[in-house]
Amino acid sequence: MASHTWKGRELKPLSKKLNPIWWFQNDDDPPPEGYNALTWFARNPMHNFMFYVVGVADRDYKVYGRAPSNVSVRKDIGEKGWQWSVSMPGGWLPLPWVSYTGNKVVWYLGWQPSGKLGAKFNLSS
Repeated sequence: MASHTWKGRELKPLSKKLNPIWWFQNDDDPPPEGYNALTWFARNPMHNFMFYVVGVADRDYKVYGRAPSNVSVRKDIGEKGWQWSVSMPGGWLPLPWVSYTGNKVVWYLGWQPSGKLGAKFNLSS
């Protein structure tokens, strides 16, 4: 088992985390050229919530796992199989993440090594 430490992250203020309007915004990525704000919002409507309210992307922590600095096994580059990690913000709260990439399915669930809480399930032909 390997580990990776995320350091130097800036904690988001509690006043923002308690504001439901802020949950629906995206502090990290403005709309790229060619997207209007509404289209970009529809693509990822709760970015701040998933990264900073229920996620831990603004905290320093250690991640343990098979390849803890890697977000997923990537079908697009020919990788298949299982990936997993456990993030430990504060050194005591285990936040699990697991993913699987196969010939017909790609899925993940939990706190990604980057700190975001997420879920995905895609079937392919």
